[in-house]
Amino acid sequence: MVKIMENCCSSMMLEFIKYHAQQSENWNFKYPMGPSTPFEDKHAKLEVIAGNKKMPDEKLSGMAAGLLINIYEKSEDAFIPDILFCGISLKDIHRKDNIHKDHHEDGLKDIKIVKLLGVLNSDWQDDWGGGFMHDGKVYPLRPTDFILFDPKIDHKADDILVDKKRLAIDFTVRAK
Repeated sequence: MVKIMENCCSSMMLEFIKYHAQQSENWNFKYPMGPSTPFEDKHAKLEVIAGNKKMPDEKLSGMAAGLLINIYEKSEDAFIPDILFCGISLKDIHRKDNIHKDHHEDGLKDIKIVKLLGVLNSDWQDDWGGGFMHDGKVYPLRPTDFILFDPKIDHKADDILVDKKRLAIDFTVRAK
């Protein structure tokens, strides 16, 4: 189950969120989670919204919530816009992603959820790589488009082919 929603927001909105994420001092290396994931397989991630937890950057959290409403308007009612988690990941040519599943070892494992994923780089090109692989199929990540998918099925970021940082935002929300 993968759905691509096109033209969900403006390029300027993506760049504004990207700029604020780049300025953050709250990046971590906790993801992908799980005791079996070695540090070498983890990637930089910025937690923007984590349930009802007060986040250190309320401005970035507010921008992300506004972005989700834009996505929801284009989704044809495909999910419930209740943000359980939102994060921003940073990947580049030097970081090969690992195939993984999300939320199979945490408090969301028993809740019916979906994820939304989109690239924040408004200038990202298909031939730069960094698409999204879900259940063995690769989907391009294009600016202003968002991909809705089941995070409990194997997925990963496809290899990035250029020496440029790709920032992607993901939302975990309740499924319909």
